[in-house]
Amino acid sequence: MATDSQAEIAASVGALKDLGPGYDQALAEGLVERIGAEIDKRIAAEIDNRVTAEVDSRILTQLDRYAGCRHQRRRARRMIRAERRMTRAERSDHFGRQSFALALGSMLVTLPITAIVLKGSPGVAAIMLMALIWVIIGIINVAYALRKHPQQ
Repeated sequence: MATDSQAEIAASVGALKDLGPGYDQALAEGLVERIGAEIDKRIAAEIDNRVTAEVDSRILTQLDRYAGCRHQRRRARRMIRAERRMTRAERSDHFGRQSFALALGSMLVTLPITAIVLKGSPGVAAIMLMALIWVIIGIINVAYALRKHPQQ
């Protein structure tokens, strides 16, 4: 059982001690109801997994039966590869948008900081501080853009 369910059971036992023996039946019914709901969720998830596996198996069997010709199997494999490429391209496009948003956001944050630093004291130290800030922001953006994004 999950820790939430264990916490509920512990709370029910604690409530039983606090309320006394007159509430045994009500607390037991509530506990049985919660445990039954948890079991129902687990059974539904297992049935869903088995149905999905069975459907996938039947689809592959039908594909083998109807795609008995070599050229049809090749076409099916090409379609599957094309679908995978499209999925990867969509993920890559999403990752590119995230990188662009990070770069744009960091520029918008860095520009006011630069203005504040240069307005305070426009000396060599201020210019060095401004350059350091820009280099740090640049390193963060490059590191984010070059990291491997997760394959979901």
